[in-house]
Order: sequence, then C-alpha cells, then structure tokens
Amino acid sequence: MALDTISILDGNEFVVSNHQGDLDATPAAHHGLFLDDTRFLSRWVLTINGQRPILLSIDDTSYYRVQHFLALATGEVYIDSHLTVVRQRAVGGGFHEILNLANHGQEPVDLEIRIEAAADFADLFEVKDKLSKKGQLYSSVENGEALTLGYCRDQYRRETRITSSVPAELNETGLTYRIRLDPLRQDTNSIWTTHIDVIAVKDPDSTPAKATSRLGNEGVRPELAENLKRWVDGAPKVVASWQPLEHIYRRSLVDLAALRFRKPILLGAMPAAGLP
Repeated sequence: MALDTISILDGNEFVVSNHQGDLDATPAAHHGLFLDDTRFLSRWVLTINGQRPILLSIDDTSYYRVQHFLALATGEVYIDSHLTVVRQRAVGGGFHEILNLANHGQEPVDLEIRIEAAADFADLFEVKDKLSKKGQLYSSVENGEALTLGYCRDQYRRETRITSSVPAELNETGLTYRIRLDPLRQDTNSIWTTHIDVIAVKDPDSTPAKATSRLGNEGVRPELAENLKRWVDGAPKVVASWQPLEHIYRRSLVDLAALRFRKPILLGAMPAAGLP
C-alpha cells in the first residue's frame, strides 16, 4: 500500500483513505471501504464551503481507528485558519465517523459542509486489474433520513446505507449540512458535531432498513481496545537508550495485531496477509 494512504482494519474489513480522511478511488488510488473483498464505498470526500480542509496531523496508533486533524486554509500566507476539523473514524460493519468543527475566530461563520458519497462495489480483482463492472448501480434517499447506494446483478445484491445523527440534506450523491458556527468559548459547548454511520449490507432483503454499525456513539470498539492492550502487555518488553526504538517496537506489535484474522471455524486468531 502506498505511503500516502491511511488504513484501518479488522479482519476482512478495512478502510483505505488519504491523509485527510477522504476516500477518492481512482485507477491509481485504491481507496475505499472493503468488506469480504468487495468495495462498498469508493468515494467519501469532505468539503467546507467548497474547499477541502488541509492536514495538520494524524493519530493512527490503533489499527482499527484513526483521527484526522484538519483546518480550513485561508489562502493568505499571514492569516491563520480559524476553523479546525477533526474526523474520528473506526471500522466495524462498515465504519462510524464523528465529525467535529470548531470556530476559533471572533465572529460566527456560515458553513456549507458537504460529503460526497459513491460506491462502485468492485471486487478486489476489478480494483487491482482496473476491470469494468457488470451489473447495475443505483442510489436512493429514504424518507430524507438515509442514503442507500446499491448494486445488483441477477440475484446478487449489495448495499451501503448512510445515516447521520444531525439531520442533513440528502441526495443521491451525498450529504449537505448548512450551519452557523459560533466562536469557541470556554463556557459554552460551541463545537459542532455529527455522527455518521456507513453500513455495509451484504443481504439487503434480511437487514433492517435502519441498520447500525457495531460501534457505540463514541465510535469506538471497546472489545478491540482491550484485546489490543492485552496483546501489547503480553509481548516481550524492549528497553533501549535510543527511545525511538521503543516506539518502533510498539508500532510493530500493533501492526502484527492488525494481521490477526478471525473466523468462526478458527480456534482463536491466525495471521493473514494483506493490510497493513
């Protein structure tokens, strides 16, 4: 995987994005939400007032969860951005994303927040070999509450369902929020937040229309966090005079943990090739 991508995963499901957290699949960039070797989301691009936020930093210390810290550029060399953006994402039955915006300026700002969404439902061979997709793609908005992206070919159907905790303007290509964001104050909770569920549905006929991910409201998987802690705590310790070696070793332990693959037929977990 190219170094300009960020990946989170759990077994046979994973999300590959750029450093800003966008999924923008092209023949050269294999971005997407993948489950069981199928890409359930090929485009997930955030813009604010028509502009893509720029990267400040990334926290990807957990293999199944990532945080992207962003800012909206002003276009002026000597004027700092007053708008910060944090995207928290965790994989689980699709993924759960928490979007936080804060206004560090002195005046309220009017914002149009847009997330473009699309799914090509390509399998891994079609992704890698750039093959054309047979079958029919479709998209629909259900009662203004959920966006469904789907694919069908004969009896084969797959869907991706997208819902938001904050009401959004939905159309067949994504979600739009129009808000006025007050300046951030210590005595008020002026951070704007929405929780978005992106659910990979393998059997649309038997899955409830309001399917939810396996993640809680904070977008975390407590069982994975505890499992990773036990894995790291149970590994041999490394103590070195060169401190970066300790960080490299811990990161290697986390990457090894990410390679563990679980299936009902397996007694426990086994390492599998692939991400990271």
